[in-house]
Amino acid sequence: MLKPMLISMLICLSVVNANHVLAQALPILSGVGGAFSAIDADGNAIESTEFSGNVVVLAFGYTNCADICPFTLGYLKRLYAGLSNEEQQRTRIVFVTIDPEYDTPGHLKGFIGHFNKDFIGLSGTQEQIDYIVSLYQAEYKPLSVLDIPTQNIRRVNPKLFTNNQELKDDKASLYSHTVTLYLLDKQGYTRSLEYTGTPVDEFIDKIRGLLNE
Repeated sequence: MLKPMLISMLICLSVVNANHVLAQALPILSGVGGAFSAIDADGNAIESTEFSGNVVVLAFGYTNCADICPFTLGYLKRLYAGLSNEEQQRTRIVFVTIDPEYDTPGHLKGFIGHFNKDFIGLSGTQEQIDYIVSLYQAEYKPLSVLDIPTQNIRRVNPKLFTNNQELKDDKASLYSHTVTLYLLDKQGYTRSLEYTGTPVDEFIDKIRGLLNE
């Protein structure tokens, strides 16, 4: 009869081997992703290479998004919570705004922090954002010809203003945009395209597989 300690070791080895096999089953997606520059939610210049050594889940969206983005970030919050503390330290959840004119670093930080303060929000110039969008073969486009008063947009984290007139004058565009979740390995290569419809446990297994490569 196998001793309990030996059984535990065999179970651990089986889990590690399963994660390794799973990671091998995720090929590098050629032509999707690459190095880029941006501005983080603290207003600091950042290079994507700074994420090297960590598994990254990258998403696109914007703070005035009424439904899709809050749902996506809620999903990512559950995904992140399913990782161990050690796994969280080696995983980066990155949200790239497609509306950098409105989503200043400070406003983006408040929006991201509403879901999880560990998440990373990226803004920058429109040129920087468009370059990142092109790298990941993503898309976005305005839904309205005229900007809409933000008072009429249902949002989880409205921008703060010093007076009511500023609030009344505040307007923004609504967009349709790519809802893909990009899973990147520790070298920055895109290894899988996921969605909020992906079962959380399945997504976590893929993250663990890449962490154990």
